[in-house]
Amino acid sequence: MSKIELQIKPETAPMPWEEFCKTHPPFSVGVDGYIDAGPKFDADAPHANFDHHHGVSRLETRATCGQALIAVRMGLFQCFRDKCGPRMTVYANDCDQDVCTAWTILKHHYLADQTMNPALNRLVSIEDMLDTTAGAYPFPADLPIMEEFAWVYEPYTQCRLAGGLEKRDAGAFKSVVSDVENRILQHVAGKGESLPVDTRYEQVGGGKGWAMVHELGAQARTGMFADGIRAFLSVKERKDGKWSYVIGRMSEYIKFPILRMLDTLNQAEGAEKDRWGGATTIAGSPRIGGSKLTPDEVSRIINDSLPKTE
Repeated sequence: MSKIELQIKPETAPMPWEEFCKTHPPFSVGVDGYIDAGPKFDADAPHANFDHHHGVSRLETRATCGQALIAVRMGLFQCFRDKCGPRMTVYANDCDQDVCTAWTILKHHYLADQTMNPALNRLVSIEDMLDTTAGAYPFPADLPIMEEFAWVYEPYTQCRLAGGLEKRDAGAFKSVVSDVENRILQHVAGKGESLPVDTRYEQVGGGKGWAMVHELGAQARTGMFADGIRAFLSVKERKDGKWSYVIGRMSEYIKFPILRMLDTLNQAEGAEKDRWGGATTIAGSPRIGGSKLTPDEVSRIINDSLPKTE
């Protein structure tokens, strides 16, 4: 009998791969930022990590759900199995679209085994491109599939816009993942619904070649990049007085050195474990406790990190 479980630990900061292997039992898999490492696999335990945040070139690395899909099709559950059948415990510290999609693929792996599943292939392909590019892939906002996606991932976007991510409540996160999982299954079965795409945002600052924004709509980044914004700092004040930030750029071809910024931001933050982190095209403030740095302080660090021009 298949035994595939989900453990969501929102207050667990990303840990090194070696620590994960030592502290988590056999058949454990980290997804999308739970481990501070890129894709990893240890056949002996077995352990695995599906991730495109840490130590990778983001544009050339599949999103977590894309990694999970190809892993399933290439025999993942020939390894993650005991005498009773498929066995896996999936660990996450977030509940975003990539986590939800990866979890659905791993839990319902029998749907992913066969390559001829057009609805699932399309869902993963588009989510992969959107997540890889921080929502910057130039899909037209009025493309019908974008309205279908708005409905599929509505439980997460509503949670994010309402400030639910800041509470780091494991039960609430798990409920979001479960709701999105059910919507993905409906969508793949041809029974999904659609919602209008909301691309509203407010520009509140910025610098040369980048904008500071408040994201108002669930698909704000689609609107931002349609308006010509190629690099951004998304700002949200938390109820505890701290701040949540996302730093992003359309691709590595945009001169906006995120990794250099992260080093300086972490020095200013002074945090040891719960740190600013990410990859070459998108990063964010500490997931657990947020940032003590004000938008003006973050803006100053960003501007000081930009390439100097004559």
